[in-house]
Amino acid sequence: MNVSCDDCHTIYDLPEGKEGIVGCPFCEHVNRPKQERPARTAPLPDSPLFDHSKTMLGSLEGEIADERTAVRRAIAGKRIGLPTNLDAVLVVLEGDGKGKRIALTKHRILFGRKQADVVLTDPEASRQHCTLLLYGDFAVVKDTGSANGTKVNNRIVKEGLVKSGDSLQIGSTVFQFLLSSKAVPSAGPSRRNA
Repeated sequence: MNVSCDDCHTIYDLPEGKEGIVGCPFCEHVNRPKQERPARTAPLPDSPLFDHSKTMLGSLEGEIADERTAVRRAIAGKRIGLPTNLDAVLVVLEGDGKGKRIALTKHRILFGRKQADVVLTDPEASRQHCTLLLYGDFAVVKDTGSANGTKVNNRIVKEGLVKSGDSLQIGSTVFQFLLSSKAVPSAGPSRRNA
């Protein structure tokens, strides 16, 4: 049975009867079995009984839904992993360590103040603030319920696409995500036999 991981969105084959027991082979997240949805008791938004003037759905909720849809479209059929012919780095633009380059050598990177792959001394960052998942030529950032939110290009996201050149803000620390061609080692000076 094909399953989409709730955490990293990787599609993988799950043996029958192993729901809630076996974790994702890429991020090890154990996906719980999907529950049947209860029948709706409230009228649907398209129903004539639904009063649109009394909704609290604002543009932010709509934007979050659009971002998640964009992420799901971008990762459809792709596997989480490091880029094969590119170097992935984060450059600190603002905050502690300004100018520092962080090479991304894992496909899943946790950011936070404690027990994280990239430890931040930023007091506005949560202990486990967000996760960056690499999908080759782009990344996906997932906020892990942080207190101050995660921003991509100055927009607060729960889950968002990060492309080369984009900014990623965690607390008051701002990074730039960059992908560049891997340096090809030179063969050195050639020797001529005369």
